Amino acid sequence: MKTTGSGTRKLVKRARSAGGVVFRREDGRALVLLLQHTSGKWMLPKGTIEEGETPEGVALREVREETGISRVRVVADLGMEHYHFYWKSENTYYDKTVHYFLLEFLGGEEPRPQAEEGFVACEWVPIDEAIARIKYKETREVVRRAQEYLSGGSNAPGAS
Repeated sequence: MKTTGSGTRKLVKRARSAGGVVFRREDGRALVLLLQHTSGKWMLPKGTIEEGETPEGVALREVREETGISRVRVVADLGMEHYHFYWKSENTYYDKTVHYFLLEFLGGEEPRPQAEEGFVACEWVPIDEAIARIKYKETREVVRRAQEYLSGGSNAPGAS
């Protein structure tokens, strides 16, 4: 529970999700797969970790469900993003952690947005453009870590 300035108490829920930065190489450059929601926001595939699931397994499942592609392999652990938000209709604060993985697309499938989740488009874009399109700074930082990893930088996850 969290007490607001007015003294009323609101529920705080912890939420754990996992997702992926899916990439492919084209003409020597990396392209990232983004989803566009009906709200117009561009995002990465992600979803809730259910009991008994691993973050890596959830990332693979969510990519499959939200983009229709399953031919991917895990390349790196990109770490986590952490943020808070308030969901007015539930009168609830959320403390959310999303674990991201870098996933390489192995080809042979065309991505398609999952309409049931409100997605209207899937698009392969250069990493710099993906960073520009994504509204949330925490998610942009995850894509920057993917960019660093793919460029072989010393700050890449797993770099020595």
